[in-house]
Amino acid sequence: MKKILYFLIAVSISFHGYSQMKPSGKSFNVSEPYKVFDAKTKLYFTKGKEAMAIKFDGDNVIIQKFDTEKPSFVKEKKYEKFFPKNYAVEKITELNNKYYFLFSSWDGDNKKEQCFSIEIDFEKGEFIGTPKLMFQVDGKIAGNQVAVMTGGFSYEIDPGYKFKFYESHDKKNILIEYRKKPEVKRDVKSYDIIGLHTYDSNLNKVSSHEFTMPYTERRMDNLDYQVDNQGNLYVLVKVFNDDSYDEKSKKKDEEANYHIELFLIKSGSTKIEISKFENKDKFINKLWLFDTEKDFLVCVGFYSNGHVDSYKNGAYTDKKNDFDDSDGIVTLKIKPDGTIYDQTFNEIPTEVLNQYETDKTKKRNEKKERNGEGAQFSDLQMTNLVINKDGSIVIIGEQIFTVQRGGYGSMGGSARTYSTYHYCDILASKLNPDGKIEWMKRIPKNQKGNFGLGGMSFNYFNTNNSHYFVYLDNIKNIDLSLDKEPAQHSDGKGGYLTLVKIADSDGALKKESILNAREIEDFEIFQYATKRVFKTSENSFMFEVYKKKKEDVMIKVNLN
Repeated sequence: MKKILYFLIAVSISFHGYSQMKPSGKSFNVSEPYKVFDAKTKLYFTKGKEAMAIKFDGDNVIIQKFDTEKPSFVKEKKYEKFFPKNYAVEKITELNNKYYFLFSSWDGDNKKEQCFSIEIDFEKGEFIGTPKLMFQVDGKIAGNQVAVMTGGFSYEIDPGYKFKFYESHDKKNILIEYRKKPEVKRDVKSYDIIGLHTYDSNLNKVSSHEFTMPYTERRMDNLDYQVDNQGNLYVLVKVFNDDSYDEKSKKKDEEANYHIELFLIKSGSTKIEISKFENKDKFINKLWLFDTEKDFLVCVGFYSNGHVDSYKNGAYTDKKNDFDDSDGIVTLKIKPDGTIYDQTFNEIPTEVLNQYETDKTKKRNEKKERNGEGAQFSDLQMTNLVINKDGSIVIIGEQIFTVQRGGYGSMGGSARTYSTYHYCDILASKLNPDGKIEWMKRIPKNQKGNFGLGGMSFNYFNTNNSHYFVYLDNIKNIDLSLDKEPAQHSDGKGGYLTLVKIADSDGALKKESILNAREIEDFEIFQYATKRVFKTSENSFMFEVYKKKKEDVMIKVNLN
């Protein structure tokens, strides 16, 4: 029987001594429990009124189908030893309404890295045929397998650790990129070899080449890649002016010791065409490329004015050349021929930087402004970009950083280090078609965990002319005033599923709690993971959690 739950918590209910709570008004439905399938990797996607989960656990793979309307479990099919023994999950992608699973497999006998694909029949919930070899690479490629904790001491393997995948805006081209492990280990003499393979929506090969970069590893950083609707390839790089690999040649310098270059490889060609962008006094810490439905690409990132903050994340740091903190947002447009134009730089206002901060931090920010240094938004990373039909852009970033601590074992034992992972405030900004700020909103949160992403960060949905942010939070933050820091939420310790809605038109913000992870009717949910949340329609999303007794459930939340 379907369980329809309306979350209405009265003021009298207490959570860890805190009793102020807004009724949600949001409804959520919980499916009947179904048998759990423990897996290292779980991937979800939807089509129409159905959802599919593909779960990988070594030799065993299971495909599960769900009805997203009720929601309810429909059926499953299990595969045993269907893929090569040493396969690694890379990606599930949708191209022109077809679904493909892509995986890598190391051929040790011939010392080749391999990329395979297999089509998925969404309606039947089955793989079609047998895996198809897409390409092979001689020797090892650079990559790193990452294990993340999903809560309740359950680990999940983060997919896509050997190859990177970039889809064109129309979903009719896909670019697969890799970097070969260098034969020469000295950066000053080693040149990156980058593999770029493009395929159409049926995964037929369009082009397949390895390119030796024109600068040594010491002289350049690869920032991002993209393929457009015509199959042209773009590589965005940071090129240093010397072999120092320093942001500044000298501490007193006011201009960056590097510039930005765009490598364009036109469809059907192997020639690299280079366009330059002189950032000069703007220290661009990261840039991302996005394909659009229009006749240009958009390049978006964050920049610093060249000031290094020695105090960050609550402590003083000995970093002398760290420009990862952001003074503002940079946007560029790129024509199909590689021409860079319409550069805009928008500083983050001090009033936004002072929101949800202590008086001490506000005074520091204001002092920096008076000294001409400028306050900064620390550890900001790009997460999402929306390009509206009128040409306006919504840019979303999140504060993400890792704190590493060390110590010595008892009786003078060897040094031990451990890391904590932090996902903090969200910054959402809308720029009008002329590149000026229309609105900028800061969403406070303070998530901390010991095992990577897990249930931290947030999920983003762009629908109904609004921007939705879903994340687990401490209930004390539901009505947080602008002069208070957000209370910390520890990953794996319950929490309230929180929804923030920002109207695209004017930036009006509404925040509410949806459910308490410790109080879902008669049970508590476990192993909430950000990567297990997925959009099911323009008005809803779902996520899968563990409820103990070897059972999982799907929870559907209505956005409106």
